[in-house]
Amino acid sequence: MEVVVERFKPFYLGLFFSMLLLVALPVVIAGHCAPGPGERLPCPLGLAASIASAVAAAAAHEAMHYLAARLLGVTGLRLRLSARLGAVVVDYDYMTPGEYLVVALAPQLLTPLLLGYALAAGGAAGLLACIAAAANLAGGAPDIVNGLYFYMVHRRAEELRPLYDEEGGVAGGVVVYPGRLVVYAL
Repeated sequence: MEVVVERFKPFYLGLFFSMLLLVALPVVIAGHCAPGPGERLPCPLGLAASIASAVAAAAAHEAMHYLAARLLGVTGLRLRLSARLGAVVVDYDYMTPGEYLVVALAPQLLTPLLLGYALAAGGAAGLLACIAAAANLAGGAPDIVNGLYFYMVHRRAEELRPLYDEEGGVAGGVVVYPGRLVVYAL
């Protein structure tokens, strides 16, 4: 059996886009979703509400990954708190490349819903919905890049399996083909 070992570079591209969105989106939000005159939240309350909105978006984001994986029948699903990522993540035993793409992109269904609500609601509620949409999009950038990469490059593979380090964090993955393994290290 042939074994190929590679460094997984698209992961870092996804993180780059995530950081870029985290810097750029607040500017867009401030320009398009700011509450009207007299509707501004007091600063401490606004900050707390913004943080709560982003945390709620992160929880909904992971719930969408989990729900999509369950609906597809992915085995070995479990939720885990990742200290390295500072988030709850969904772990699994294996997926096909098509399943991985659907699960990776599923949370982005929240973004247009949140932006639609923001446009309809306006004011402070609209601003909080914009913050949640921005958090979902920025946090999902690595998912989008990884999902598209694995599907485009490995769509003929039989399955994708994560590799875990000693602390239970994802350290890479294995792409299984008949007679060939591609091992990725993060």
